[in-house]
Amino acid sequence: MTVKVLVTALGQHIIADAKQVENKETQELVGYWMDKPRLVGYTREEENGDIGIQYLPYCLISDEQSFTIRADHVVAILEPRDEVTSRYQEVVNPPEEETPLEITDEPSDISTTDGTDTDSVD
Repeated sequence: MTVKVLVTALGQHIIADAKQVENKETQELVGYWMDKPRLVGYTREEENGDIGIQYLPYCLISDEQSFTIRADHVVAILEPRDEVTSRYQEVVNPPEEETPLEITDEPSDISTTDGTDTDSVD
């Protein structure tokens, strides 16, 4: 699947990892399978006129992250800009935070390779 922007008949812009769904018998396009879809929201800053982009969950009252949308509900499919794709990927697949290593003054049971105790003081 690849990241696409689907424009719906209602004017929604949906960014998702998407692929076509076809009828197996007739090969007719019936819909689009969307994985981790997000509604794209636009904001304009009053001070400088810059446009901001928000990635909102498609349906706030459902936990489903993958589903099909009917083909006749989609009026356009667009390639997103590279920076939009990168940001979308960050939103739906956030980097895992590393757990900091806890350092204590407590003695440990770790031994060195020569068999001596690392906590012993000569």
